This record gives sequence, C-alpha cells and structure tokens, in this order.
Amino acid sequence: MLDVRPEAAFAAGHAPGAAHIPLDELDRRTHELPPKGAAVRLFDADRERLARAAEDLRGRGYAVEQASLAPADLAERGSARGRLWQPSPLLVEALDRIRALTGPAAGRRALDVACGSGREAVWLAMSGWEVDAIDRLPDALERAGDLARRCGVALRTIAQDLKRRPALPPRAYDLVVVFRFLHRPLLGAIGESVVPGGFLVYETFHRADAPRGRQRLRLGRAAGDGELAAAFAGLEPILVRDGVERDGRRLAQLLARRPTAPESR
Repeated sequence: MLDVRPEAAFAAGHAPGAAHIPLDELDRRTHELPPKGAAVRLFDADRERLARAAEDLRGRGYAVEQASLAPADLAERGSARGRLWQPSPLLVEALDRIRALTGPAAGRRALDVACGSGREAVWLAMSGWEVDAIDRLPDALERAGDLARRCGVALRTIAQDLKRRPALPPRAYDLVVVFRFLHRPLLGAIGESVVPGGFLVYETFHRADAPRGRQRLRLGRAAGDGELAAAFAGLEPILVRDGVERDGRRLAQLLARRPTAPESR
C-alpha cells in the first residue's frame, strides 16, 4: 500500500503498514518505490489526486490498483512504518552468508562505493553496520541521507568523484559493497580498503548485457567473464557469478573475503 496524501493527513490516520510518499514528492523519491513491474495498491482520499498518482506510476511501469478505504481502515497514526523499496538481492544473500560466518554486524564498518540514492547503504545500516556512503553527486547523497532518516538509521555521507580521485583508505572497512559501478582504476583501492577477515560484495553489469554494436559500453561499463574474481585475486572468492539474469539484465557478481593475517610468532 502506498499512501500519497499530504503529511498531516497521513499522520492523522492511515492503513496499517502503509508506505507514504506525498504526491508532490513522488518525482524526487522514486528510489523509494519497488522494482518496476511490481503491483502497487494506491490510496488518496482525493479522487483527482489519486488518479494523477495512478497515471504517474503506470507511466513508470507499475501495475496500479486504486484503493478505496473507509475511515475505519485508517487505524494507524504517526509516521510511516511500511517500506516499498528493496536492496539488491545479492546484498541480502551476502549479508546472510557473512552473518553465518562472523555473527552480528554491530560495531563493524561498511563502505558503499558510488552509493547513488542509498538503498544498499541504508539496508546495511538497518542491518547493524556503521556505514560510510560515497558518491560524487550531492543530490544523490542528500537522497541517501533522507532515506536513512526516514528509516531511523544514520549514514556518514562522503562527496568524492571516484573517477577523478580513485582512492580509498586502506584496510579501513569490514565490508565494502559496490553496485552497478565499474571504474577499473579504482579496483585496486577497493580491494585494499578491506581489512583482514573482511568482505567485498560487488555487482555490476555483465558484458553479455550490453547492446550489440556498442563496444564502448561493453568494455567500459560492463565486466567480462571472470573479470571481477581476477581483479580481486588477493581475496578468497565465496560466490562468483557471471551473466546471471535479474529483471531482464545480465550481471556479474562477486562475494569475496580477505584472508585473516597470520598470527605473528
């Protein structure tokens, strides 16, 4: 359920578990929507506003049901508790594996490289990690910080153009994640930023996904078979996938761990 009424109306009463994005904020909060193609049950007591929101979401590729709710259905008050957005399924899978190996994340540091609007960074924070989120775009970092506040967690956002300055602090993070970003001059710094015993989660486009004839895209923004594992040869691979399909795209995926430093004698 997505409620698009103004803030005051939503806080006064809404359907239990409903997510909330006011209609006039929808354009700048699209990162809080579910994956395209999902079904969204939509509510606004104003029929004209409801129709406008439905038209907008259908134009974005969602299947929309316009809900009609009675006052008795609006039994929950206060801030929204519902959430429509989801992190990458690879991150969810990787965190489950990491948790099984190392236990709870409390007190451990994570870095989201090229974080964009912050879904993965916020998910990490919600999972107990202390998160740094890097991106070159101030508006992306603003959205990431806003999403974190709405979810009741904190991020440390860092403005840095990683293509112009491909540097990260060495041996600083227990977990580094990268999603849909590939800049080969940065790969060495990414690997070196992982502490002994720490983990790397990397997902980017696979070369098989690139349109035919667009050689620059295939070589510049997409990874070939085995490229991620080879780029981080100093880490022990736990999961390697090349050309896996999700949401109609082909992806390269890696979960790896830096070996624990041997004890000095």
